[in-house]
Amino acid sequence: MDKNCERCGNWSPHIGYSFLGFCFKKEDISFRDSFCEFFTELELEGEFFWCEDCRSILDFKELEEHRKNGHRIFKQVFLDSDYREEIYEG
Repeated sequence: MDKNCERCGNWSPHIGYSFLGFCFKKEDISFRDSFCEFFTELELEGEFFWCEDCRSILDFKELEEHRKNGHRIFKQVFLDSDYREEIYEG
């Protein structure tokens, strides 16, 4: 299996930018297709998950349906505290 941040258990995708995410081991932003020495295979354990395709939170009961449909599922999503500043006022 290819090693990249998207498949790492220490990484969560950014809520607004599909090519970025946050590595909790490095405590830094990283690109989805890179990887580092902290790579560990993503294991979906817990009660709630993030479906990147639907952009919504799932509970454990919904997990298999989304996986069956080929959706990208993560343990959580990264919400940058400064992301709100990029919302343009009309």
